[in-house]
Amino acid sequence: MTTEFPVDDWEDIFSTVTSDPHDGPPAYIIALKRTNKIILTSLLAFIMVAMGCIVTIENFKVVLRRPVGAFIGFGCQFVILPLTAFTLAHILNLETAFALGMLITASSPGGVTSNLYTYWSDGDVCLSIVMTTVSTTAALGMLPFNLWLYSRSWTDSSQAIIPYKNIVIALILILIPVALGMLIRWKSAKIAGFVTKIGSISGLLAIGINIIINGVVNPKMFTSPWTLWFAAAALPLCGYGLGYTIAWILRQNPKQCRTISFETGAQNVAIALSLIAVTFDGTPLFNDLMTYPSIFGLTLILEALGLVAMYRIYFKKCQKESGDNDEYEAVDMDEGTEASKNTQHGKLENLDSIENV
Repeated sequence: MTTEFPVDDWEDIFSTVTSDPHDGPPAYIIALKRTNKIILTSLLAFIMVAMGCIVTIENFKVVLRRPVGAFIGFGCQFVILPLTAFTLAHILNLETAFALGMLITASSPGGVTSNLYTYWSDGDVCLSIVMTTVSTTAALGMLPFNLWLYSRSWTDSSQAIIPYKNIVIALILILIPVALGMLIRWKSAKIAGFVTKIGSISGLLAIGINIIINGVVNPKMFTSPWTLWFAAAALPLCGYGLGYTIAWILRQNPKQCRTISFETGAQNVAIALSLIAVTFDGTPLFNDLMTYPSIFGLTLILEALGLVAMYRIYFKKCQKESGDNDEYEAVDMDEGTEASKNTQHGKLENLDSIENV
């Protein structure tokens, strides 16, 4: 159950901050937000059905038998990224509202779109789903802990209202659609392949809708200082880069490195915005607090798509030079077991559908 804290406490704490008070948005903005929420929720649910169509129970068994990748992702997600945000905010000397917005965003769990980026870059989709589920569940404790640990640089209070309801909804949007996708695959591999292709297209549609509506709803972000844009562009790049580097140092294979990279850098911006909305609505900081996650949502998408494009170009070049894709041979499995043979067979089955996207 969510513990409510009086909003007046925040007004006292930040009374020295000068910002326009929050006024109610126009009716068309409210309508756009509601429309955006309905469309994106539906599309993201379908995307997760599509992701479920390319994994099997045996894939999950392999990941759970070797949970090293999930543990690395957890450390990158809740230790490395919040610390990086804290450091960047001080280096750039961000204003209180912008710094807190950055910290809240960095402390949020991984977003569903990380599974999509993993799929497009031929990563370990099963590991990505497990990591997203683990990080979303862990956010129930790690999100308030990181805010308590780091926010004291800008305020003496840590009375943020954690949006537990939104976190639970995010979990539901992961688990139920994935289970449905796995059921479809179990019933018909042909239908599963079709759903996966449509889900990939839906992912691009969701990203396009999000970018357009986000710009209309939050026009203030385009007039924000360059330091805020730099911080919003640097944080996801740091997440992608540090996630990949740490995974590589800890001897994970390239597929897992890419997976951990996207999971670390692609945050669930919706949860960050929800926390800000329920905690700071009506305070002088509200508008400025909403600005950072809005810009971050745009930059992380564009940078992730850029990384995926770079990988696809590199992948095609390697295919032309070698005539095949050797990386598909480097799969994680226990040799000699029937379950591992099934896992390898399942991964090879997905090769055609992945290359055709």
